[in-house]
Amino acid sequence: MIKLAYDVGEYRKLLGETVSEGDVVVEIGPHVGKSTRAYMDRASKIFLIDKGSDCEKALEKLAGENEKVTFIKEDARGFGAVKKVLARVKTCDVLAVDMGGGRYPDTVFKVWATWSGVFQPRHSVIRNIGLIEFVGRAKVEDEKSREKFPDSGWLSQYGRKTPYKLKMQLDEFSHWININEPLV
Repeated sequence: MIKLAYDVGEYRKLLGETVSEGDVVVEIGPHVGKSTRAYMDRASKIFLIDKGSDCEKALEKLAGENEKVTFIKEDARGFGAVKKVLARVKTCDVLAVDMGGGRYPDTVFKVWATWSGVFQPRHSVIRNIGLIEFVGRAKVEDEKSREKFPDSGWLSQYGRKTPYKLKMQLDEFSHWININEPLV
């Protein structure tokens, strides 16, 4: 299931309700970790990706206090963050994306689409008003497109594979390093 929210309180509530016992969670844009705390006791592994220097100390502290939490200070739009998480897990159960509720929906969608294509989550929780407004205003007119889609956290029509350009980068890097070995 793909869940959308704008209000940060509703986002945290959805995230807390979505994560089940033993889940692997990839959370993009955790800020200072308030959303993370809503599910931390149930997840088996948590990967927090955030580039903000304003939240760095809080997320390092959170990771230091809990061995199942890994903080990656990196831009989620870049290859480096995907590569670092991919070196540790190949799939996730929940993908959470909160890149600022009012950010441009195309950026949030591209980040979500890339990460969900790579990690194929069971559920996704996304906070963005632009996506909510788009979905609220949209009406599917093409009768062929009114099919019922599988209930998963990624787009089944997108394919269960790494996006092409990212796959090309992975293939290129694999000539120099083994991308399946954990990074130090």
